[in-house]
Amino acid sequence: MNQQEATDFVIRELGKHRQRNDIIQKLCEEGGMNWGDAEKFMRRVEVENKSAITLKQSPLITVIGMGTIILGLALTLWVTIASLQGYIIFFLSFPVPYLGNIFYFIIGLAMILGGMWGMWDTIIRIWNS
Repeated sequence: MNQQEATDFVIRELGKHRQRNDIIQKLCEEGGMNWGDAEKFMRRVEVENKSAITLKQSPLITVIGMGTIILGLALTLWVTIASLQGYIIFFLSFPVPYLGNIFYFIIGLAMILGGMWGMWDTIIRIWNS
């Protein structure tokens, strides 16, 4: 495996969210490198090709982010409608009225914000690289 093939391999595998140690092991087996050299090579390729790796990872991150946002919206909407209709949602059998309503509403908001934050972070990494 020459230098260009090894670089393409590292970019492709990091884009597929493979474990670093598995990539290094493959470089050692097929590329004829020792472990330390393979680690340094992989770090260098990762720094130099950050945008290409981020672009390859972005579809999965986008799907997970959108799913989290949709589930968060659904949870928040459900709790809001149930609360406005007077339903009391208990949380883990605690005898505190509306504790579940508040807790699940906050969890829904956290899901929405977390999904948006993850997608925004991905967009910024693509934009800045």
